Amino acid sequence: MKTSDLELSATQRSGVKGSESGKSGLFDWLLPKAKGKKKKFKAWTPPSAPTTDTKTKVSQSITDVVGLLKADGARRVAVHGDQAFFETFRLESGGIETVWMSTDIINDQPLGAKPVTAATIADCDAIVAGGPDAATKFRYSLRLMQAHAPTKPVHWVAQNWEFCAGTAAIPLEIDDVDALAFNHFEEFFGIKDPLQFRFEIIAEGEVRRSYLVLGPSQSVNLNLKSLMPERKGAVCMKVFVAHPFLTRGRHYRFRVCGDVFWKDSFTIIHGSHQFFKNPNKVQPFRLIDSVVRNGEVVMTVPNYDLDMGSDDEVTIGTGAAKSTIKRSRQRPVEEVHFKRNGKPSSDRTYFAASYAGYGTSFWYALDQGFSQQPGKIASIAANHLCRVGVDNRDDILFRPEERAIVETAIKAGFMIHPCCLPVTEVNNPLSFGFNFDASNPPFDDYWLRFYDRAGGFVGEMRYHKDFVGPAYLDDVLSGWSHPRKGEITMALVCPDHLKTGLAPQRLVTTSDMAVRHRVTGDQDFTEFQSSWRNVGADIPTLPHWLHPSIGIMGRTNVIGRVRTRDGFRTGVFVANASGNLNYSMKARVELAAINHAGDRLSHMLTLPAFGADIVWLDDVLPTLKQHVGESGIAALQVKSADADLTAHVLGLSPGGAVGLQHLWGY
Repeated sequence: MKTSDLELSATQRSGVKGSESGKSGLFDWLLPKAKGKKKKFKAWTPPSAPTTDTKTKVSQSITDVVGLLKADGARRVAVHGDQAFFETFRLESGGIETVWMSTDIINDQPLGAKPVTAATIADCDAIVAGGPDAATKFRYSLRLMQAHAPTKPVHWVAQNWEFCAGTAAIPLEIDDVDALAFNHFEEFFGIKDPLQFRFEIIAEGEVRRSYLVLGPSQSVNLNLKSLMPERKGAVCMKVFVAHPFLTRGRHYRFRVCGDVFWKDSFTIIHGSHQFFKNPNKVQPFRLIDSVVRNGEVVMTVPNYDLDMGSDDEVTIGTGAAKSTIKRSRQRPVEEVHFKRNGKPSSDRTYFAASYAGYGTSFWYALDQGFSQQPGKIASIAANHLCRVGVDNRDDILFRPEERAIVETAIKAGFMIHPCCLPVTEVNNPLSFGFNFDASNPPFDDYWLRFYDRAGGFVGEMRYHKDFVGPAYLDDVLSGWSHPRKGEITMALVCPDHLKTGLAPQRLVTTSDMAVRHRVTGDQDFTEFQSSWRNVGADIPTLPHWLHPSIGIMGRTNVIGRVRTRDGFRTGVFVANASGNLNYSMKARVELAAINHAGDRLSHMLTLPAFGADIVWLDDVLPTLKQHVGESGIAALQVKSADADLTAHVLGLSPGGAVGLQHLWGY
């Protein structure tokens, strides 16, 4: 079925049929159907409301809910509403046995409605809330389910409720995934209600669905093998949550944080979020081939809703060497494979593709034959793709007014769109680098500045990169003679805009932070989070990417995941950096591990301006493993009221595999 099916009203859907849904596997369908009294009531009609705002809102009709119930194999449901809604639902339920329940002890219960209690729902497979004040009925039903049957669904019939959702595409080659779903809505939006999360594994011809009610700051690990033990192709992992109010119109984004396993390696990804878009919009992507040393890159092409437009081809390659492959209209995730034979690239070679659709593509670099470490087999790196033109652009050169602004800003003490990364000692197992090679148009000249642990400025350099692939700071610094080089703990890097002649106002940089294990060679990448923050100035044409005011002053509330299972370690790289080179404010920082029950275990630190650190949580939180508990997975939160920090999560396995992902907020 379409991932948007039953989330938009029937009149709003395109009518494209999807694959069959599988049963959730959460219920025992043992109850016989009972005969009910036949009475005629005036059909309930929802109050008039404006057309659904698909940016943040969804509507559900009785028909939509019945479709979900039947797909899940529900036989007996409790209907929480007034008498008119109950009778209307009963008549349209298509043979599903219904039990009327209501909190109205004056009007409804004397007419046969049961009280809204654990006893009433004990033998029901789901609750459906609707009718007048459906929001209150739904919220109370969720509290009841959370207390007594948190894996049973609570459905609703209403208009213009808010939703948040996210997806992650997983190729067939992947061995397993642990994806953390965290109820962050109290932390970001003040929502104190328990919320119902719907989890789906979408495969060709099948959807596996389950439900869970989570209270504020509670979480759950979604294990792919447990949810779908046998996979015949690529799948989509989807999370959906709806409520009368969630983000108050801000957005519909929800991200899981997932550990993706392949052979003896793993990578850390976050989910994507793109819904109700134009299926005919062209999505061009390119990735530099050096993300894999010897092996292949698997790129996913989404069709989660099975609503492909008129163009059913994927165009592969750049320039005159482009080719096409056909997509299956019945396949929710297509795979495109790019091979690399291990030879170093002397020129930029791109793994490039474009298609019409929406849903966000992911890339997975599957590396083998690179390591000198005995027994080391493989390395996986992955991320979502960022939309960038396949062929090089020639229209990004400075306009006079753009160059004047950049020159003025640099003279005033600003570094335009810098990215922050750690500098480690040679005895540290992890080395970090940067890779801007897939940017459009490409460039080779950079500006770097270096800082010590106290945030003190050490020195700077202009760097010309004369090779293709990630530039690790070990190599960048090897040819730089400076008496304080050994004190460096953090670097800022940005394109040398004035030398390249490329305007940062319009330049599309595809920039990755890279991490590599110095012994095993295992590596991972994540897209840089710009340190164009804490700027304290309003520079025309160069605002913060979210809002100009956030660039002037900000704060930090970002999340990810903690993993202690199987001997894994979790580190946090956190930096108090800025594009204002005169920035001088320190930041008090909380690093918190939040277990599945929602309980916090925190470590506090203070970072000076331009101070950075890699904090391994088991070093500063001795009871971390006990706190996280049996699952070995928890939510990670980094907070500061003082500054807008750059933060990333690091994972390290006992065998020397490394994972990297930036943290994010809402």
